[in-house]
Amino acid sequence: MIQQQPRTGLAVASAALGAVGIVMAMSVWVTWAFVRPRAGDALPSPLVVVLTLVLGALWVLILVLAVLAVLFGILGRDAAGGLARAGIVFGSLAALLALAGAVAFVVSAADWLTVVPAR
Repeated sequence: MIQQQPRTGLAVASAALGAVGIVMAMSVWVTWAFVRPRAGDALPSPLVVVLTLVLGALWVLILVLAVLAVLFGILGRDAAGGLARAGIVFGSLAALLALAGAVAFVVSAADWLTVVPAR
């Protein structure tokens, strides 16, 4: 039976989560480019609002994946092969993409709010 270091699994998990986070972030950004409500227009249709809310939730999920990738990479950095370092880099890149997406979502959603002055 082959014995592996316990940290090797963390390094592999880190690289896998980081790669999945980047792919998901890029996919959500492409979807955002097609769905995003235009600033200054009238209120978007209900379908666009629902899709935008789903994309906003995906940004949070991607951010969680990225944090886990970085955390597993730090915990498994003693493993040979550099997978942990790759996971940390992928996770950091996915976190940056997710944070930028979250900011874009908040700016877009803030435009939906219509303020009516009290009389």
